[in-house]
Parts: sequence; C-alpha cells; structure tokens
Amino acid sequence: AKAQFVIENAKVVLAVSGGDRVNNSLTIHNPTKEDVDVRVYLEDFEYVAPYDGSKNFAPAGALPGSPTSWISYTPQEFRIPAFGKQKIDFTVSVPESVQGGHYAVLFFEKTDVAQSNMTGVKIVYRTGALFFIESRERSKKADFQDIKFADGRKIAANFVNQGDVVLVPHTTYYIMDESAYIIDRGEAATLYVPPGVAAPIEIGLPADLKPGTYTFVFNADLEEGDVAVNEVEFMK
Repeated sequence: AKAQFVIENAKVVLAVSGGDRVNNSLTIHNPTKEDVDVRVYLEDFEYVAPYDGSKNFAPAGALPGSPTSWISYTPQEFRIPAFGKQKIDFTVSVPESVQGGHYAVLFFEKTDVAQSNMTGVKIVYRTGALFFIESRERSKKADFQDIKFADGRKIAANFVNQGDVVLVPHTTYYIMDESAYIIDRGEAATLYVPPGVAAPIEIGLPADLKPGTYTFVFNADLEEGDVAVNEVEFMK
C-alpha cells in the first residue's frame, strides 16, 4: 500500500519463438492525492525455498537465463499526478535461439524516498510487473516422488519439476478406501517450482481416519493439458 502504485496486468506471460519481437504496454496508477515520482528498472528473479511464492531478486543479467537484455521500455522516469496514470511501453526482442523459461521483473520505485527514524536505514517503496518469457517448445513435466505416510498424520512427498520452465501446479488429492470409495478430497497449497527443483508438499489426513488400508492420489494440473499424477497405498 505504501508503494502508492497499482499496476494493470502485473504479470506478463509470453510464449515465444526465436527471433520474435513483442510490443506491448503496462499502465501504472497513482490512487493517492499526491504526485509521485517514479523510476523504472529491470531485475532478475527466481523462486526460492519453500517455493510458496518467495523470490530472490538479483541485478539485471546476474541469474542464469536472464532475459533482461531482451527487454526495452519507455519512459524510464516519470511523475504520475494525483489520481493519475502512466503508460509504459515495452518491447521484448527474443534471440534467434531460445528454449525453456526466462524470468525478470520490471520494478517501479518511488524516488522521493522518505528516511526512517533509525540512523542508516532507508525505506524503499517499489512494486513490480513479473515477466514470464517461455519458449513455445518448452517442456512441462513433473512427478511426485518419495511419497510416504508420515507421523501417522500426513502424507509427505516431493513435487519434482522435470521440465525447463517454472511450474505453478494446481494440485488436488483424494483418498480411497479398500472399496475404492472416496473418503476425503481437497487442494494442496500452491507451489512455485523452478526447473530441476524438488519442492516438499504435505497433506494432513482426516483426524477421524479409521484403521485400514487406503490409496492416496495426487493430481497436479500443470496447465495447457499437462498433468502429473501419482498415488501411494498406505496403512493406518
């Protein structure tokens, strides 16, 4: 809220081929009654453990696969009047060869930054638009591994991204008894998993689960028709 910005279309998702040139724009709003001076700049980002959406930001070009050199934008500095808005045009010039996923963030930072009352501490207000630039030939593949019945109260597993782009699976699950009757179902917490990463996932079992043999089924929707399904039999 203190950043005093609202960005339309704050997530830019592009499926590209080598040599593509994409032109588009973002609009940033100032919903306050004061003028706001803004500077714009690019950084790289990556999702980090526990893969719940937490990010690591790095200078432009610092992370492997950085697309920041592909992205140009204008203006780079501007003032948004009270209750006004500003359009930012951007161009993504994709190199002739591209594969997998490439991720960056276009930050909008308030430049008239107020100092805190603690010596040596500066508060920076900023917000950003995330760029997800992925090859049309991308590989979206995943698996649930190391599935186990843990502590008598939960099912634990690793969601392993075996493709070459970030996966944000919509994971559902259900439990069947020996008669193939579904006794419980639900959704898992959202994960943001980079390529080659195993992200831990845990599902709590019903407190009133009776002793017996059960089948637990994971079903992750990876979007665009791609899915990952796995199951484990366990005994309580």
